[in-house]
Amino acid sequence: MLKPDTETSQKILSVIKRKYKNVAKSLASQFRYPTGKDGLQGLRYPQELLESIPESVQQWYCGVGNPFSLGAIHIGEHVLDLGCGAGVDTIVSAKLVGESGVVVGADVSSDMIERAQHNKEISQTPNVSFQLVDSVNLPFHDEQFDVVTTNAMLNLAVDKAGVLKEVYRVLKKGGRLHVADQILVGAGMSGEQAISSWFQ
Repeated sequence: MLKPDTETSQKILSVIKRKYKNVAKSLASQFRYPTGKDGLQGLRYPQELLESIPESVQQWYCGVGNPFSLGAIHIGEHVLDLGCGAGVDTIVSAKLVGESGVVVGADVSSDMIERAQHNKEISQTPNVSFQLVDSVNLPFHDEQFDVVTTNAMLNLAVDKAGVLKEVYRVLKKGGRLHVADQILVGAGMSGEQAISSWFQ
């Protein structure tokens, strides 16, 4: 895996934060795939889970896949949703782990964390917390989580190897990583074009 130099990495992070500052205000025309309730239904999120989440929260969904289709999340488990965005998957996880479980949503965008906090209040999920993070220096203990989920986060990460190293550090032995993501098919871009289009 190639890692851009520090200056390029900072440019990419700035582009991502600018993009998601806009996303935190409105999802309209921000993505090329279905978002909100249409996205959740199209990706076959369990209907019984969706019924437990207010539609005003569902409307902020902007994932590319369904990480919950990859394996069960159990009552009482500790879950990290890395790249949580507006917190919809985080809140879904909270419904799965129940009151005895703990779920943390983490993101590099302060604007998305603010939106996620608002969605937490609407959904009334006290076992959820949200935290602003640097994805290659996660502020969590070794072996803290039973499950780490990500949904369209790894494709945005500049240092993918660094992110995965941190994920496996914070996962308990025998823990699970549930990844939903996308890849670029076709000719790649280089230089400033790649930097400005990193989130696409």
